[in-house]
Amino acid sequence: MNCELTCSVEVARPELADVTETVVNLMGFLRDHGVADDLFLTQFELAITEAINNATEHGCAGAQEKFYRARLRLCPDFAELRVVDPSDFGGWTGEAVLPDDPLAEGGRGRYIMTRMSDDLAHEKEDGFHVLVLRKRFPARWHYQSGEMDLTVSSMTDELVSSYEMISTLVGLGEWMATAPDMYAFMDGALEKLCTVTGAETAFVRFEEQGRMVLLRQWGEMLQPSIPVIGTKDPGVEADVFRTGNEITLTADFLLPEGDPLCGLLLGGFIAPVLFKDQRRGVLVVGRTQPAPFFDAGKLKIARMVAEYLGITVTMGELQKRRGAEERALRDLEIAAQIQISLMPQEFSSVEGLDLYGTCRPALQAGGDYFDLLVLPDKSILCMMADVMGKGLPAALLATMLRTNLHAIVASGQTDPGEIITQINSLMSRDLIKLEMFITMVCVWISPDRRHVRTASAGHMASIVQDADGTISQIDGTGIPVGIFHDSGYSSHTTPFASGARLLLYTDGIIEASAPDDTMFELAGVKACLARTRTLCARESVEKLLDEVSAFSNHQAPSDDRTVILLSRTQ
Repeated sequence: MNCELTCSVEVARPELADVTETVVNLMGFLRDHGVADDLFLTQFELAITEAINNATEHGCAGAQEKFYRARLRLCPDFAELRVVDPSDFGGWTGEAVLPDDPLAEGGRGRYIMTRMSDDLAHEKEDGFHVLVLRKRFPARWHYQSGEMDLTVSSMTDELVSSYEMISTLVGLGEWMATAPDMYAFMDGALEKLCTVTGAETAFVRFEEQGRMVLLRQWGEMLQPSIPVIGTKDPGVEADVFRTGNEITLTADFLLPEGDPLCGLLLGGFIAPVLFKDQRRGVLVVGRTQPAPFFDAGKLKIARMVAEYLGITVTMGELQKRRGAEERALRDLEIAAQIQISLMPQEFSSVEGLDLYGTCRPALQAGGDYFDLLVLPDKSILCMMADVMGKGLPAALLATMLRTNLHAIVASGQTDPGEIITQINSLMSRDLIKLEMFITMVCVWISPDRRHVRTASAGHMASIVQDADGTISQIDGTGIPVGIFHDSGYSSHTTPFASGARLLLYTDGIIEASAPDDTMFELAGVKACLARTRTLCARESVEKLLDEVSAFSNHQAPSDDRTVILLSRTQ
């Protein structure tokens, strides 16, 4: 019986170490599959080493895309290596001669490849150079884990249009649409396969984290199968999974001791289960009673069932993933509703101020947070924070921050620096455990609106625009909350004249990216403020967010965008 196996390696931007690793893998493949002639192995190793090195050193030289692909084909009479590189090399001319200088590079590799192989050729594949080496075995090679009948692959398609094939195909399609779940479909498909082919048993394994798990079985084997095998273990099933090649085991096959199929069958057909060329597992169709082997039509049905199994399992996984994503999405939507509801929604007239703020999360829930509190003495306390990260975890921490802020303010504390210090004391231990942090800025506006007191924990610089349009900034000082438990923060007082405006924002504004990867930056914010100086707070904020969105080509934001603008009107 004949068998043909392949092993492929692809390396991007190869280096010398990659050559060594590739040769080791290819030679290991030969030895693992029964090639034992020492002279053959020594000579072929020299040849393929030069071939891979040639692709690395010369084939990739000057090429924009640097890579090589090596494909080793193991046939009964010969081994063939095809090495693809990005060059347009057309092949050597003249006789291969060993250079006089044994250390010289030019010609040495070609001479070794010519002498150590039986055939050396150059081809083109998709515009790339292909070097083909072929070396014949001294004696026919035999697969040690059972032989593959190559006549299966060359059988005619005479039964493709037969009633049996059509009936099976239609039946599987109907069952796929009506089966209550993935496992029920697999049971029905394996039963149908055994009925149509006359096999006594069939089972399917699927890969899970480097293992192949026995997922479903129909019929009885001569003895129980091993529930789990490794994808790198020796044996027919693992070989079929790794190579993607079918293997036929006829009644006279011999398996080495330790192969998981030993003692299970009197003959069988093992096919890879694929989905869009992705290897998902293997299908085994077996005989446990003496009988002729499966004909071409039966093998085609087995392949078809393998395809359906690959589709069904992948669909089941996608549906499961979609269900989880939908549940997670719903959780995020609920979290977003709660989070938004906890931020100020109404900005009624506050004596002496025109103010407006909004948050546009990148996900349904985000880590940005802001708050505006009118204190009993008519002063205003404003907080803006950005929790590291996005999604539900960041939203939960933002909610905790709000709770702590309100508790601290309720205790009578109004100094921004002391507020941040107390928040850090309350939250830092949890943040350190979670390896997260929060940047924030806290602003207190005096009852007479003549000055502001600010404190920052690693947040973006606050921007002050005077009535005449002059723009300055209050840079953030202090480290983010959650870095050190004992961090302290101080306040800084700044005049706030009539007609002045104060802008607070998160990094989602200045880090918004254009299609060419340039960022909006602080300059973009200042330019927008200059253009909107005569507009009210709400119109100015909406104009800024519109400009940021247009700058990023209206793409979905990669980070939350939060803005507060406070304008002194008296």
